Amino acid sequence: MPSSSGISRRNVLQSIGIGVAAAVTGVSLSACSTASSGDSLSNDGKKLAPWPAYIPQPAAAKPDLAPNDKGVQPGYLTYPQDLKQSVAEKPGNGEKITVWTITWGAPPKPKEKHKLWQALNKALGVDLDLLVVPAMESNQKFASLVAGGELPDIIAVSANLPNPTELIAAKCQDLTEFVSGDAIKDYPNLAAIPTYAWKASPRIAGRIYRIPVERPRIGHSLNANMERLKEAGIWVPEIGGLAADDFTKGLRQITGRKKWGMGVAGLGAFGFNSIMPMFGAANQWSLKDGEFITSQAGDEYKAGLEQLVKWQKAGVFRADPLSHDATLGTDFQTGITATVSRANADYISNAVAIKDGFTLETVRPLKPSNGATPGHWFSSGADYQTVLKKASKDRVKLMLRVLDFLAAPFGTKEYELINYGVEGTHFERADDGSPVQNEFALSGDSKDTLGVGFMCCPQQVMFLPAAVPNGSEAVKRRHAFQTEIAEVGIADPSVGLLSKTMLAKTNELMLLREDTLKAIVMGRKPLSAWDDMVKEWHAKGGRKAADEFAKAYEAAQA
Repeated sequence: MPSSSGISRRNVLQSIGIGVAAAVTGVSLSACSTASSGDSLSNDGKKLAPWPAYIPQPAAAKPDLAPNDKGVQPGYLTYPQDLKQSVAEKPGNGEKITVWTITWGAPPKPKEKHKLWQALNKALGVDLDLLVVPAMESNQKFASLVAGGELPDIIAVSANLPNPTELIAAKCQDLTEFVSGDAIKDYPNLAAIPTYAWKASPRIAGRIYRIPVERPRIGHSLNANMERLKEAGIWVPEIGGLAADDFTKGLRQITGRKKWGMGVAGLGAFGFNSIMPMFGAANQWSLKDGEFITSQAGDEYKAGLEQLVKWQKAGVFRADPLSHDATLGTDFQTGITATVSRANADYISNAVAIKDGFTLETVRPLKPSNGATPGHWFSSGADYQTVLKKASKDRVKLMLRVLDFLAAPFGTKEYELINYGVEGTHFERADDGSPVQNEFALSGDSKDTLGVGFMCCPQQVMFLPAAVPNGSEAVKRRHAFQTEIAEVGIADPSVGLLSKTMLAKTNELMLLREDTLKAIVMGRKPLSAWDDMVKEWHAKGGRKAADEFAKAYEAAQA
């Protein structure tokens, strides 16, 4: 499925140790992360291996705010006081394991100078030989890796890599016998990864090859400065409780004196993925009688586009809106803009940056002018997956034990080490016992520079340490929003399905769509140009992709 402007920059949340946020700019590409180049690799007519059994990890801390199977994250108001050990024994016994992974931050220091790297190797009982590449260069670097012939033991596969299915099937380990069904019980932390994340990582020829890197199902939304919205009379914490036209009037009232109602940028194409579902648009595709229909062809999608045009004409967008990619987040955090479309995890990073500058909230979907039922686009649940090079059973089990360690949940000793580091070296404890990372950790001696969060991770949680003023209240507000929004969440029916054409054409079709969207919003093209774009989108591969998704969907129902 197409996403917004590729996967661009991500927030490195070193100060709170929860890893890297979901993409700033769009719906996950993981539904397109693999595609069959021939019937031998497709799932059509194949016996499908059962997904791993879901077994909650008893070592995980009990959340104060409960999750649910619709996508609401577990929430924690305080840091767990009694950390449990989730892995009974060291995974390895001095073995060397080579790893290819990515970072959205700075690359790591050499191993001999990276204290967390050393501490992880000691805890794992292995020598992790990490090749960490910048995320924006991952496609090019991956091509070079494959051309080199010899693959590393563990490979973090980005969702937008060029068609990796043939490589995975030919060179990577079929993990079915190790993780399918009850076999996953040998790896208790992997067994606690929600099933939706596994389902977002399509099987190949009916077999399981990949370990998912879980991401929350709650998708993009409008973060808001609640005080400024209240001043304009447009803070209404109810889905469909405020008309879009009234919201526009309030944004115009807020705008002025070098401040704006809404922060947007070229990155994310005006935050369309927060706006289109408000007008009832389907999440990338709608599915009717087995047929896949692009949401871009619907009247609801066009109604959302028309709203973006109205906001641009009303002047509520940040001036020169397509040139603020680098400052989109800080403009909101410093009060230059009152709202901004952000990924789910950015709520937490915003809370850390804002501190007590203003009350951070989330705009509920507006009552749209087209009379549709407002909704919210769910994400896929896994933006990345990890594959293993073919190896002996014993070595495969070793690598799975390493990934199991990295998937240790919140409230365990392993989680604290991975995400915060070593007490006294990387952090000290606040009065409530929560880790407060020091400048040494924040300057680069962290998990994010190592890229281990893209190898494997547990279900992500909502937590803010005591160092963040009123952090527990911010967690409560976000949990309340998630609970409400999950009820109107719209899933993408293509998630977990294979389309060779969509994977091959994703970037081309994405650029066609977003270039047209930007041109229309900026007034360079009329609204009618959207219909021409949809026709061209179909002709350049969209129609064929729809047919492939329909065939894959039919096979999955068998």
